[in-house]
Amino acid sequence: MRCAVVQRSLLVVALVGVVGGSRPGLGAVAQEGTPAVAAGAALPPDASVAGLSLAEWSARSWQWFFSFPQQVNAFSDETGARCGYGQFGPVFFLAGAERSVERACVVPAGVHLLVPLLGSECSTVEPPPFFGRDETELRHCATEAVDTAEAAQDMATMRVAVDGQSVGDLSAHRTVTPRFPLWLPEANLLGSSQQVADSVADGYLVLLSPLAEGEQVVTITVPGPQPGETITITYRLTIVSGAFATPSAAPEASPTG
Repeated sequence: MRCAVVQRSLLVVALVGVVGGSRPGLGAVAQEGTPAVAAGAALPPDASVAGLSLAEWSARSWQWFFSFPQQVNAFSDETGARCGYGQFGPVFFLAGAERSVERACVVPAGVHLLVPLLGSECSTVEPPPFFGRDETELRHCATEAVDTAEAAQDMATMRVAVDGQSVGDLSAHRTVTPRFPLWLPEANLLGSSQQVADSVADGYLVLLSPLAEGEQVVTITVPGPQPGETITITYRLTIVSGAFATPSAAPEASPTG
């Protein structure tokens, strides 16, 4: 299951939270040299966040995605109740879906959003055609799957919008990851009995700069499994900053006697 269309290896994944790595501090911004962008705007494809490129964040999002058993995976979340599972660090991942859904999530202020579109991954534990023995085979496998999807789908329907404002030229946001490890739980989405695998992923995704505090809407539109069909994932986000709770007044002592 993968892709906006639930094919064996194409998923609209949300790519969220860093698994198996150091935890950059919250609120980290694109490293020096990356042009400043407005709140909620797409970062250039060659920008980095906390020293990591779009391809590297993509790899971490796949790690996050596959780290959850099928019954609690964000991909099948109908309401947004699982948005925060495993989330930490300077990037918050939004999850894909097999059909149109609307999710409500609370997101910390100051974090970037990684928005998934169309993507594929291949690994050392999956059956053909999504199997590879080494990085070269895995890379070829993932890229071929995305190329095939492009040829079969109406890519003009692919769209990301923040409060109704569309991100332009999504064609520039396709990236291939380096090889990365996967840690798979029991009852994992790949149906693998092995718990460790190597993987490579290819696909389209967008890094958005931190959104302004308050209510924001991010809409993801991707081609559906049938000709002319689209899948729309609507995220109603509440962006909040952390605050100390106001301590309640100590109760008055009861009179004695």
